Amino acid sequence: MATVDVQGTKFSFSLLPLKAFSSGHYARARIEIQNEYVQYGYTVEKLLREDMEEWIFCMFRLLAGAYGREYSLNFERTGIRVDLCAHTEDGREVSREERRKQDCLMLIHLVLKSKEGGFLGGAQTFIFHRQDIEKFASAIREEFYQIFEKYARGKGKYLFAGVSPYEYKGCNYWYYDPSGKAKAGDYVWIRMGRHNREQVGFVDSVRYFSEDTAPYSPQSVKQVLGLALDKDWNKDNKDNKI
Repeated sequence: MATVDVQGTKFSFSLLPLKAFSSGHYARARIEIQNEYVQYGYTVEKLLREDMEEWIFCMFRLLAGAYGREYSLNFERTGIRVDLCAHTEDGREVSREERRKQDCLMLIHLVLKSKEGGFLGGAQTFIFHRQDIEKFASAIREEFYQIFEKYARGKGKYLFAGVSPYEYKGCNYWYYDPSGKAKAGDYVWIRMGRHNREQVGFVDSVRYFSEDTAPYSPQSVKQVLGLALDKDWNKDNKDNKI
């Protein structure tokens, strides 16, 4: 369970075990809010697994400075919207390196619902700072992979590697690996960032897809160039910042 104290309110979010015979298409979550005025709990049944996974990836990408401006996620039928806000200066976008040094925000907008699924007539917004996001994202990612471990390998002939930039893990940018050799925990050579610079990245996860289910077309997406040795990593890490 991810529990964060947000402006004097205890906010908890936990992914629940799947129901018997579940296909794994949906994720179930429990949300609880507690302060001196509110005692609220609600189980979200209609949260898509793909949406939950995207939320996790996006939190780590925010921490890694990937977003120069606000980026939003809206989960239909759940009453949850998430705004990811990077550091700016007077509304102007700053460099990725500066964004990594400064605070960032995640706003969770939550429509309060009754046990029967109806509206209680209110909504609340919870503001998470960088340290809150780090704690929240790490806890949710751990729960997610425990619950969906058997779905993580995927099906199909195309192996995609989820890769993060230097010093960051969990971003999971998808790259096609034509060699089929990449494994979670490996370091690989890839081209990353707006300048498409060749560098070493960390493999967060790997998954097989068919051409129809792949996140990107295997013919056009960026590819893993090859596995990186320890000496490659040590040599490259001084400048491996995008």
